[in-house]
Amino acid sequence: MKKGLNYSLGIIFVIMILGSCQPSVVFGDPQPVTVDPLTNIPDIYRGIYWCNVDSASLYVDDKAFVRRKEFLIKTTLQEIETDPDLDLVNEQLYVNDWEGYFPVTEFGDSITSQIILRDTIFAISDKQLVKTFRGHLVLNYKLNNDTWEVLVVSQSSDGLLTISKATIPEDLAKLDSITTINFLKDSERTQTQIYLKPTAKEFARIYNDGLLFSKSCTYYERIFPLKEIID
Repeated sequence: MKKGLNYSLGIIFVIMILGSCQPSVVFGDPQPVTVDPLTNIPDIYRGIYWCNVDSASLYVDDKAFVRRKEFLIKTTLQEIETDPDLDLVNEQLYVNDWEGYFPVTEFGDSITSQIILRDTIFAISDKQLVKTFRGHLVLNYKLNNDTWEVLVVSQSSDGLLTISKATIPEDLAKLDSITTINFLKDSERTQTQIYLKPTAKEFARIYNDGLLFSKSCTYYERIFPLKEIID
């Protein structure tokens, strides 16, 4: 790609796949262990939210959290013809990074394309379980190595939605005093990863002490409630 276009697409691409990296903290079981999974996301969480950080929207219905990012690409036919990652096919722009086709509008030598990226960050299934915990939602993702990534979703009274992922705390000794820490080793892994298998009481204490979920990775402001299922 051309330098300017490549930079713009690269930034968006990194944002969209950021959550797909291997988590630094994994669990042996869905959390909390004594709570049964829900079959539906509670009504209070359903709605459309907006993130000011990266201008992305979040749609929450009874089964899923879907993140949506929309932006314009402006380029030229010459750039497309010389760029191996772009192609025009049946009046649509193909972007190799996203393996997708997007409609285009031509103005002389200029070509614009409205890009809409949808990322289902959570959808209830046998490998994605949602549980309740003290007024929060706990999203559990089953990973390939039979471990679980855990996120905590919270909603304030003014409709602000936060999504917090488990991260390795500075005070590992305090965490280890609550539940046993195992360090996972993998020749392909470049970052430290810890494995936890807490009881329900241990998970509650970990949360109360702010050891794993003290920082939210994403803030969404509620735009309006959602009364229908997302298409």
